[in-house]
Parts: sequence; C-alpha cells; structure tokens
Amino acid sequence: MLKTRIITALVSLILMAAVFALGNPHFIRLFFTLMVGLGTYEIASMILPQIYRRFGPSHRELAGWWIPLVTGLSCLLYAGSAYTSRYGIGVMMVGLLGALLLGIFLVDDIDLSFGHAAGILVCLVYGSFPWLAVWELNQLGTGYRYVFLMCAIVWSGDTGAYFAGRAFGRHKLAPKMSPNKTWEGSIGGLVASVVGGALIKMAYDPDFASWTLVIICSLAGGAFGQLGDLAESTFKRFSGVKDSGKIFPGHGGFLDRVDGLLFAAPVIWIILYQFGA
Repeated sequence: MLKTRIITALVSLILMAAVFALGNPHFIRLFFTLMVGLGTYEIASMILPQIYRRFGPSHRELAGWWIPLVTGLSCLLYAGSAYTSRYGIGVMMVGLLGALLLGIFLVDDIDLSFGHAAGILVCLVYGSFPWLAVWELNQLGTGYRYVFLMCAIVWSGDTGAYFAGRAFGRHKLAPKMSPNKTWEGSIGGLVASVVGGALIKMAYDPDFASWTLVIICSLAGGAFGQLGDLAESTFKRFSGVKDSGKIFPGHGGFLDRVDGLLFAAPVIWIILYQFGA
C-alpha cells in the first residue's frame, strides 16, 4: 500500500513538472481547467446525491444531470477568470449568484432548494477557487518555482504526518472528521513541511523568497494543507464514501491527492503576494 502511494505521488509530480516544463501558458491554463473539472466532478458526485437523498428523495434523479452541469459551470468560472483576469471578479460574482438562483428556483421543495443551493456553491467554490490561487502562484517568479514550493510543502507534510502518526500517534486530532489522524502526526507533518520548503529554497537560491518567508509559508501552508485533508474527510463522511474516486491507485480519487493543495494554495499565494516574493 505504501509503495503504491509513493509511486503514485512520484508519477503525479513528474507529470506536473512535465506540463510546466513543456507547456506554454495556454496549455497550462487548459491543464488547470482539467484539474478544476476533475475536482468539481468528484465533489459534486459525492455531496449532491446525498443532499437529494436527505432532503428530496423524490427528486433523486435530478442529481444525474446536475453533476455534469455544475462541473461544466465550475470550468467556465475558472477559465473565465484565469483567461481574462481583468474581469475575473465579475465573472465569479455573476457565476456564483447565477448558480445560487438556479439552485433555489429550479427545485420546488423549500428544504431541498436550500440544501441544493448550498451544495452547488460548495462544489463551485471548492472545485474552482483554489486553482485560481495555483494559477497566481504560477505567475510569481520564473520557472514555476512557487508552484513547486507549494507542492513540496503539502506533500512533504502529508508524508511526514503519515510516518509520525504511525510511529508516535497517541492523541486524536479530530476523531469525528478523521479518526486516524493524531496531534503527533500533525506536528510531524509541520516539521516535514518546513523541510520540504527548505529544500526548494536551497534549489532555487538566491533568486527566491527569503528564508523567513519560506518558513512562514511552510508552516501556514502545512497547517492549512492538513485542514484541507480534514475538510475533504468531512465531505466523504457526509457522503458515506471511503474515497472521492478511483483515479489514483493507492490514493483513491483526484481530491484525495490534492485536498491539501486546495487549502494551502490560497494561503501561500497571499503570503508571497503581500510580502513581495
């Protein structure tokens, strides 16, 4: 199992590096749009059918066409913002308000309409917003270095938390969300995130963010990466599934591999942007 996880992580990293190394900006935007589609499809497939089961069992068949509709809308929101950054805020505002209205008025049951609208907004925000932060990280510096910094922070933290938790884990971190995670594993993950960030810093030095900024990004990104993992665990427990999908051997679905990145990316981007990386 561990061997499969490591191989999957390495293949994912090599694939992403190849996309950045060989692709022009239009290709990279297209790649990110594909990531948005995969993530939104998985989160919509998890929570929308469950919302119908709980609030509107007589409307259960509607989930079959709302899932691709929400996935397509999420891709349009992302692409409209990434390709036309000047009007990105307007695209997002109109898109989210439109989705909210659709969620409310296309269902004739009050309880279901509220749950339906909330579920659609969760899918759109969770599926598309973080990838806009990844795109902005891609724009900082040269050589996609800050995207690699983000990945090193989150994936090193994930690995460190796994081994620290197995070796020293005693005290549960969030048993209702993810019963296997411990405080000891979380602390080990933060230490590993700092190590991962430091390795990227040394690889790109001296033309890189300062050591202070890298350490702050590593701690904040590592912490929010762990929170992203817990958030996705909550979505899965709500939906009654073990994995978000089966696209990655040893990791489950696409979201199982990038859940930490989705929460870490906006935080790391804000820190680097505000403090002049």
